Amino acid sequence: MADRNFDDLAARFKKRIYGGLKGDIRLAVLQRDLAPYLKLAREQGDDAAPVVIDAGGGQGQFALDLAKAGSRVWITDISRAMLDLAQNAVQAAGLQERVTLKQLPLQALPQTVDIPPADLLLCHAVLEWLAEPQPALLQLADKLKPGGYLSLTFYNRRALEFRLLQRGSLRQLDRHLENGNWSGHPGSLTPQNPLVPEDVMDWVAQAGLSIVAHSGIRCFHDFMTPEMRDKLPPEPIVEKELRYSRIDPYRQLARYVHLLCRRA
Repeated sequence: MADRNFDDLAARFKKRIYGGLKGDIRLAVLQRDLAPYLKLAREQGDDAAPVVIDAGGGQGQFALDLAKAGSRVWITDISRAMLDLAQNAVQAAGLQERVTLKQLPLQALPQTVDIPPADLLLCHAVLEWLAEPQPALLQLADKLKPGGYLSLTFYNRRALEFRLLQRGSLRQLDRHLENGNWSGHPGSLTPQNPLVPEDVMDWVAQAGLSIVAHSGIRCFHDFMTPEMRDKLPPEPIVEKELRYSRIDPYRQLARYVHLLCRRA
């Protein structure tokens, strides 16, 4: 199993993951969880601009908002196509002086001396596409300043298992459990290596990080019928997603998990 490069799916990834109601829910949860950090970044301003690294950041949607708030941002990715889309967004927003783009694998960050240690390191929907996610998480922790934060989102394998059970796809579930590869058809945006939240929390502790916020992203959205989603306005769905995103068992079945972690 090799790390996934999104050169062939950059445009589709942008539309499916960041567009529409799914993107609204993701953004609302991240903004809520990171609100204390964003407030600090605004108060510090240009005299002490925080360093933000978006590792595997692709098009850098969330990182660009942090640049607008005053942070110095580095967006890294192995995909040239994704970084080209990010470059277009940087230029459109006039953020060339605040944002630097660099093509490199996540695992190379600790050895990349021209990128400083981070006050905030974003790693959103990346680990589940890596062949060896645990060592990658340890390498991310090494790139944090003391007291720095890691914002980590990952695809929740428990949600995928439940979805297959719900559909009655029992043989498909057994095949995934046996061969360890969870990816769908060619071109699918289902990752090859969705992660079990308990495992990731153990890795976080082993990396010397403490969890300061734990939320689910899309706790019930994906279990609604398309007809029901289309019937309701998006605002109450986002509001209820926020409400239930920190309540178990809903959080345990969310399609993605967000962990905000801090280095001692």
